[in-house]
Amino acid sequence: MQFACINSSSLPKDVFLFAVQACGEQLEEVAAAWGLKPPAAAAYETVAQLPADDIYIVEIVDDIDQPGALGFHSVDLVGRPYVRVLAQGAATSITLSHEFIETLIDLFCDQWMPRPDGTQVAKEVADPVEGDAYTHQTEVLDETRPVQVSNYVLPAWFDADSAGPWDHMGTVKAPFGMSPGGYMVVLDSDGNENEVFARLRYASLAGIATAGKRLAVRNSRLLRRLDGRRRGGK
Repeated sequence: MQFACINSSSLPKDVFLFAVQACGEQLEEVAAAWGLKPPAAAAYETVAQLPADDIYIVEIVDDIDQPGALGFHSVDLVGRPYVRVLAQGAATSITLSHEFIETLIDLFCDQWMPRPDGTQVAKEVADPVEGDAYTHQTEVLDETRPVQVSNYVLPAWFDADSAGPWDHMGTVKAPFGMSPGGYMVVLDSDGNENEVFARLRYASLAGIATAGKRLAVRNSRLLRRLDGRRRGGK
């Protein structure tokens, strides 16, 4: 399986190539932490170059046609997952990383994990640390650059009795916790979905605003998850 990436935007080619390379390398790190086999990630210049099978198409665009959204993951008419990311200059890599990670861990956006209080939390592993990013040193054609990628939570985050660490960067202080700017979707015992935000005094509002924006995006992972639950999905 491969994330097949196309640059349909004005994002410079070198920035695109470094973003894809960095996020592909990060997938190996994330997969190892979660005990999974990582998909490959590759950059293509045209749609005609794409392999015919076993790919998830990832497109970088200048106009995502979704007001307020930086990226989203959905499923096409034949049931194949795909990703679309808004070109944002160097910051494109953070959104691309976020979508790569969450697609790897919960491909069809339908998994919920139990909490001790009887509620469930969506298995969205980048959302609780939405505001965090770290630098990945990436080499492309003998040139090395620092590329920013998204933080993510680890399996221990979903275990109330675990001792941590609970996320890659070590910013989360407890299971089911969040870093400033993070959020999560919680399903209560009555089947009601709630968005919970890390409203800390000095937190950036960027991550808090993101959830609201994603609810307005018709193909977003968040909206697809909630729609699936309302229709009797898992």
